[in-house]
Parts: sequence; structure tokens; C-alpha cells
Amino acid sequence: MARSHILKGFADIDAGLWIHKYYPGLNTNLMVKQLLESGFTITDAARFEIAQIFNELGFADKTTRTLTAQGESFYTLWQTKHSVAIDVLHGLQYGLWTKKKPELNIASWAYKTICDYLWNYHSLPDNSKELVSYINDLRSSHSDLIPREIGDAFSNKSINDAYDWLLSLEPPVLLDVTVGAQIKSFKNAKFERRPYCSTALFVLGLAYIIRESENNFGDLILIDDNKKRGICLFCLIEETSFDFMLDESLRQFDFISLQKEWEMFIDLHRKPEISDFLEA
Repeated sequence: MARSHILKGFADIDAGLWIHKYYPGLNTNLMVKQLLESGFTITDAARFEIAQIFNELGFADKTTRTLTAQGESFYTLWQTKHSVAIDVLHGLQYGLWTKKKPELNIASWAYKTICDYLWNYHSLPDNSKELVSYINDLRSSHSDLIPREIGDAFSNKSINDAYDWLLSLEPPVLLDVTVGAQIKSFKNAKFERRPYCSTALFVLGLAYIIRESENNFGDLILIDDNKKRGICLFCLIEETSFDFMLDESLRQFDFISLQKEWEMFIDLHRKPEISDFLEA
């Protein structure tokens, strides 16, 4: 059965990148042992779920337990452009699920659904039952896209684990979170759409919309109101921020072009890579 719950592990990203880069080939237990001996504090020492997350995102090779080329680029991005790297993590988590293969990467679908709820309702759900009700509403119009095996995707634990990934976004989307020594409380937290995001995330959003609308890179794509909204939702930004973010992305990346007369057409000449974001 495909994993449906959202894994914790954000706090262990530094450790996960370091161990894959400098001590490749270790199993999870040996990773944790080496990290503790090297002075790292591990939040999830029992399971070290960040290793599984890296495999799913394509940062690490599951067989050799080494960083892939994408993982190496992300390692550099994490070290040099931290807030951009966090944006990229969000985009990759959100976009791992695709309606072309809805039975795969259900945990990504769960993460996406939580983000969609927050953006649409401008607030956090009181509990998992609110998200279940939200899903049931989606089923009425998109039943073919709702994974059958959602499992415990919307337990309060998974919801809080999703918030852990969202909490570090800059500009922030979660406000008034109480952070203690051992736990975080989202009881009084608020959600706020962002006024902007990194151009890296915006470009990933363009790529996501192209993929999900069954177009190809290099095609001239009509960006209508629905696609604009989808990109803003992906990035967790206000819809009024779209034009500014597009202008910034056109300025920074030469593989994007725009044609605008009565309507807006965008051509993303190729799939963006994490290495593209190192110099932008």
C-alpha cells in the first residue's frame, strides 16, 4: 500500500544532507549512529524519515545511499540560499503527486490537499474532520482523482507534520505559532497568503501547471485565470502577486519567454533543474 501519511523530518535536513554527502552507503541505523557520534542532534532518531524523503524527492539514490546530481545541487542551495531551498522543498513536496498517476505518492497528495485547504479558506482547520469534509466535497466533482487509499493522511499528526514543512517558509504562511522546547502548538496559529515567493518556486509552479495540463515543455501555453490561480496556490501567494513574480522570473531565467496580446502565453523551454536556482 502506498504511504499516505506525511513524514516528519524537516529538522533533520542538515543531518540528512551531511551524512549522504560525507558518509555515503550507510543504512538508516548506521546513519543515525554516525551522526550522533559526529555531534548532530537528531529529532527523529528512531526512524530518520528524512532519508526516505530524500529518496522520494530524488535527492538520494535508494540503492547506493548517496546524493544524486539533484541532491548535490540541493545541498549547495541549502548552504547558500537557505530560504530558496525551503521554497524548493515545498514545491517538490507539493508537486510529487500527479493526476496522471493518482495512485502514486499519496502522501504528496495529502500535503497538497492541506496546502489547498489553507489557501482556499485562509485559515487552519480545527481538526482532521474538517479536511475529510473538504475531501468529500472534492470527491463530488473529481472522484477519479481522489486516491482510494488515503489511510491516515489527515490525522492530526499528519496535519501537524505538514505544518512543520510550511513553518519555515519565508515570507511566512503560518503566524502566531507557539514554539516550545519540545513541541509546537498551532492552536492559535493563523494562515496568511504570501505577497511573494522565490522565483525558483514560481518557476517550479509554472512547470507543475504545464505538466498537469498535459502540455509539454517548449509548447506555447495559454495562461488563463485557472492556471494563474493554480500557480499562486502552488506557491501559496496572493493572486495579485502573479504578474510581479512572472516579471522577476523572466528577468532571471532565460528559458522562459512570454507572448502577451489579448491573452497571455508562456513558453517554458525546458524542465527547470535545481542547479538553475544556484545562480539566479
